[in-house]
Amino acid sequence: MSVKLTSKKAFKVVKYLLQHPEISQLDLSKRTGVALGYVNTIVNFLVDLNIVTKESRRCILKNPVRLLEKIAFERPLNRLIATSFRLATTSIKEGEKIVNNACITNDIKYGFTVFSGMRRFYEYHITYPSIHVYISNIKIEEAIEHGEGPITLFLITPDHPDILMETIEIDGFSVCTKPQIAVDLFSSGVGRDAAIKFLEVFQDERYLI
Repeated sequence: MSVKLTSKKAFKVVKYLLQHPEISQLDLSKRTGVALGYVNTIVNFLVDLNIVTKESRRCILKNPVRLLEKIAFERPLNRLIATSFRLATTSIKEGEKIVNNACITNDIKYGFTVFSGMRRFYEYHITYPSIHVYISNIKIEEAIEHGEGPITLFLITPDHPDILMETIEIDGFSVCTKPQIAVDLFSSGVGRDAAIKFLEVFQDERYLI
């Protein structure tokens, strides 16, 4: 049976599996709120693709890169970009502050992702002159000054409500979850290597939880 990995319930399961690569199907069901029967269907589908293996009543994510590839094929980030424009500033950090302040002032829910999200958790040696952010209302564009600087702002319409519901605050900035950032990095077209490295970093943290 084929499964659309980016459907509402399946997307919750695969994102949780990215951060918790060794887990029982029962726990996966409990943690995500997805019915055990459907979790089993998703896991079996991933087993057939040689992405997951089953060992001692646990499913183990053996090929996370292949999983990211499947998600990116179904859900290229460019399809979710509502609009993009260049900012007046030449600083990414200043651009992020501008977006942050505009969203807070106008009571717009938002979440930084891709490189702007990753660097809240992990400093990567390569960056791109871009800022990616999920927004709850595209009208926020009107509150942000357009310019001719080198930095492009991408405003993204979330395709799942959980994306903005699950954001966390770090140093006054609203940031997407680690699995969401990894998915978006990989599917952005510019962050595949960064996504793989970031995934390795935050999966190691499971032993500290």
